[in-house]
Amino acid sequence: MERHRYRASVLDASKLFEPYPDIIGIKEAFEHRKLGWDVIKPYYDKIAENAKTLPKWDPEKRFADAVVVAAYLVAQDLKTNQVRKILDMARSIELKSRRGDNIKEDLIKMRFLLAYIAGKATGKSRYSIEAFHKVLDPIIAELIKEPSLENFEKFYEFLQAVVAYHKFFGGKD
Repeated sequence: MERHRYRASVLDASKLFEPYPDIIGIKEAFEHRKLGWDVIKPYYDKIAENAKTLPKWDPEKRFADAVVVAAYLVAQDLKTNQVRKILDMARSIELKSRRGDNIKEDLIKMRFLLAYIAGKATGKSRYSIEAFHKVLDPIIAELIKEPSLENFEKFYEFLQAVVAYHKFFGGKD
C-alpha cells in the first residue's frame, strides 16, 4: 500500500521534496510518469539560486540538493553522455588536488568547457544542459576564487551524487 502512494492524479510535490527528498517516492513517481520538470522546478530554482554557497552547505543539504538537481535533470531529459566530459574532468582534477597540485587552471578549463557544451546544445537537450550549467557554473566560479582541496571535494561529491541519482531515477545514457 505504501509503495503506490504517488498514483493519485494530482501529485503533492511537497511529500516528495520537503523537508528532504523521498528518493524511492521520486523514483516511483518517474516510473508512473507522475513527475514532470514543472513540479520540480521551484525546488531546483532555490538550489540554483544559492549554488555558489555549496562549500558552506552541510553534508545532508548537499546530498538532498543533489537528489533534487538529479530529478530535475531527468525530467529535463538530460543524457549521461552529455556530461561525461565534465565528470571525467572533475575526476582528473580531484586526483590532482589530492596530490597537492594547483587546480585553478583546470577549474577555469572546466568552466569554459561546461559553457561550450551548454552553448552548442540544440533542440530539447539545450534546456537540460543549460539547467546543469545553471547549477554548476556558480559553484565552479567560487572554487576558482578559493581552489582548496576541501571545497573541491565537496563539489566533486555533489557532482557524483547528481550523476548517480540521475541514473537511479531513470536518466538515459
